[in-house]
Order: sequence, then C-alpha cells, then structure tokens
Amino acid sequence: MIGGKVIVFDIKGEMAHFRAYYTNASSISYGFPPRTVIEGIIGAILGFERDSYYDTFSPEKCRISVSIKTSFRKFIQSVNYVRTKPDEDNFNKFENAIDSILKKNIKTYPISLEIVLPLNDILRYRIYFHTKNEALYNSLKNKLENGKTFFSVYLGITEFLADIDFIGDFEIKNPDKSKGIISVIPDEFFENLEFKENISLILEKMPVHFTLVNGFRKIKRVKKYIYEKNCKEIPLKDYRGVYSVNNENIVWME
Repeated sequence: MIGGKVIVFDIKGEMAHFRAYYTNASSISYGFPPRTVIEGIIGAILGFERDSYYDTFSPEKCRISVSIKTSFRKFIQSVNYVRTKPDEDNFNKFENAIDSILKKNIKTYPISLEIVLPLNDILRYRIYFHTKNEALYNSLKNKLENGKTFFSVYLGITEFLADIDFIGDFEIKNPDKSKGIISVIPDEFFENLEFKENISLILEKMPVHFTLVNGFRKIKRVKKYIYEKNCKEIPLKDYRGVYSVNNENIVWME
C-alpha cells in the first residue's frame, strides 16, 4: 500500500486513562489509546454521535496508527464513583440527583483508577489516519487545519481534556530501512524484531474495533500490540508491512 495521503496530528494533555476492556473491579489503563479510542477522537472532531461511526472507521475503510511521543509513568488513585441512575432507590427520596448529593444521602463506591502521567512536560500521542473516502479525509483535514472540533476531545475519560496539534498531511512512502518503527506494532511482528540495542518493550491486549448488535456495542476484534516504553524506535529485520509517513516508519493497527 504505497501511495495516498495520511493525516497526522498530535493529541496531548496533562494525564490520561484508557481503560482496559478486561478489567472490572479496578480500572487499569493502557499506555496509549487503542484504535477504538482513536476512532472516538476522530468522531468527536467531526461531530459523529456516540456509537454512530463504527462502520465509517472500520479497518476495512480506514487505516489508523499511533506513536507515543513522551515517556510516561502510571500510578493508582482511589476515587469514589457516584450512582447517578434516576431510578436508583437512593435518588427516589429527592427531587433530583443534585439534591440527593447535597444532602449526602447517596450511594458511592470506591474504585482504583490507574492514571497515565508524563515524566516530563505533557502527554503526547501522534495519530496517523488514512482513508480513500475523500469527503471524510477533507472534512477531518479542514477541521484540524482550522483548529476546530465539533465535540471536545479527551484522553480516555471526560475529566482528562486534551488539545490537538495538526502536523499535516503527507504521502505514504516506502519505509526508511535505516530507521526503526516509531509507532506501536501488532504482536505478529515480534519474531521480526531486531534486538541489537537496549529497548524496553511492553505488550498490550486491546480491542481493535467495535460493532453494534441490536443497538448494543460489541467488541468485533481483539489484538495485541507492542510499544517501546521510552519512546525509542523499534528495529526490525524485515520491513514488509511498514510504511513511511513524514519520515517516520509506522505500522497500521489492523
């Protein structure tokens, strides 16, 4: 897949939380946004309603990748969640949820939340987006060039608001074999890794794409991805499936 253009932009913020789909009692975070989260970010920029964009951004129609631009650490913070369903017994005694909260007659439950923090400066993730849908491509490019998003964007949860830096749109080229891979890579590339320098690799298992079944969101595919925790390039023996965008070697999250 050589040829065509890729939109490149950075999403950045003070902290992040990308909840792992396999956790329940505690909220463990991925170190970078899964493809599903990136779909949501692009959907927010363009003004798609929740759960309305799954077909538009499916792996068959769009190519997406991400690279981690800042080193980070994680820590666990205990937080109290509030039950806000209006039909809950603890709300029935009062006119509304706010009244219930103020009178402290409300059920809360503690949970451990893993938060991603930058080691220096701010968190920054670089997003790469390609599609043959010209209208979609041009609409996203226009929004980013003008610094406008339809909905607010955030790093995983609404409390962690994010800013966007538009980098540009660039031609897809053959990989530069003098460089390693800067993006996250699918785990099937593991046997192709060149362990010739000191690198720290982490493996994450995450959803690739959602679909709607009878009005409910369902994980369509799960995959494992490798990233380098200190933002170093990952050297490979074989560059099949690798592409160069803006002088950076990347692999698509498919």
